[in-house]
Amino acid sequence: MPVRIDVGETDDPYFIALLDSLVSGLAKTKAPEGLWIIQIDNWFDHKWLRFSGISTVDFQFPAFMNRYDAALDEFHQDKVTFPPFTPNRVMAQWSFTRVGDDYVEVPSRVPHRAEKQPSEANLQRRVQDFNRSASFVWYSAKTVANGRGSIMVYNSTADGVECWFAAFSRKETWKLQATKGVSREEVEDLLSKTR
Repeated sequence: MPVRIDVGETDDPYFIALLDSLVSGLAKTKAPEGLWIIQIDNWFDHKWLRFSGISTVDFQFPAFMNRYDAALDEFHQDKVTFPPFTPNRVMAQWSFTRVGDDYVEVPSRVPHRAEKQPSEANLQRRVQDFNRSASFVWYSAKTVANGRGSIMVYNSTADGVECWFAAFSRKETWKLQATKGVSREEVEDLLSKTR
């Protein structure tokens, strides 16, 4: 049975159909053991791709000033971590496991915790430590009102984590607007695997 996401109150059904096609394409081409789909409240942009969090960075003023201070800075680590969406933005999380050629929804641990935690705590939540054969797909809600949608994918294997982002917009129909970390052709190929 292919993975299908229910259309929520704020979801454009045509965007969800596009998401279903993309997830089916991922399942066919990558065949991960685990598959997680995460709905994020509202649109998000490519800046979340590979973003690990914000932490304190120490720095020193020039020696003649005799001062030492710290500032907040964004982190993008070599070992990919889960994007640190705040719990109130994570609307739903579904987990599936591969059984033969199909995927079955299963109760499982989820990538995003329900309780709020400091951004620094996410710096140690590595995707490969969670699962070495998995696809994680984040998608934006409120596509009816916004007329745009975003999908972010992390594919985890024993060799590493492949990360990419795709933005879509709706005029008369949904169109692929921009990509990061993947070519337009690769995204369109995934979308066409079920058509």
